[in-house]
Amino acid sequence: MGRRALGLAALVLQSVLGVLVVVPILVVLGIGTALGVHAAAWLLGLTLLLALLGLVRTVIRGARLLSPQRLPDAIAKPDVPALARVADDEARLLALLRSGERTLPAATRSALHATVSATRDALRATAGDVTLGRDAFDARQAAREDLPALLRTYHAAPHTPETDRLFLAQLALIERRMRGIIQARQAQQVRALEAQRRYLESKYGEREEAQVRR
Repeated sequence: MGRRALGLAALVLQSVLGVLVVVPILVVLGIGTALGVHAAAWLLGLTLLLALLGLVRTVIRGARLLSPQRLPDAIAKPDVPALARVADDEARLLALLRSGERTLPAATRSALHATVSATRDALRATAGDVTLGRDAFDARQAAREDLPALLRTYHAAPHTPETDRLFLAQLALIERRMRGIIQARQAQQVRALEAQRRYLESKYGEREEAQVRR
């Protein structure tokens, strides 16, 4: 049984108990008022006021329980400007990759390709972010500044095993960060899907159980 059904059952039980308690009190106080007891008249008015407040509270709670539940917020959909920025950043990455493929030795070319691919995926994963958080900032910085600057510095340095090692190490740092962003966003999507599953189970599961019992 879903949580809404349990809440409605509890609300109905509280209402029945309230009626069973309040009605006899009203009868007794009504008799006292009819007999001219002033205290009974005051208590009758107070009891009626409390009963009215309880009725309003019950109606409000019942309306909330019966109203459709709001679907859990999913990951924000990318807007058009965000998609345009991602397209521009991906174009820069593609140009960077083509430049690297023409000029880099084979040992570093594959590492650059892996880092560029991870950066592209991180850009896509953070494209729909409403605010510029750390993940989106790092992905954009990697595409716009860090990777181009790293490639320029590497080309300007003498080609030695040491420069290759430093270049590969820095590529690995960027790639590791980008893949961390991707994994975090994938986990967020899984949590959103799980939240939607729970919502649908609470919405339709109790109906399915009732039909099976019939």
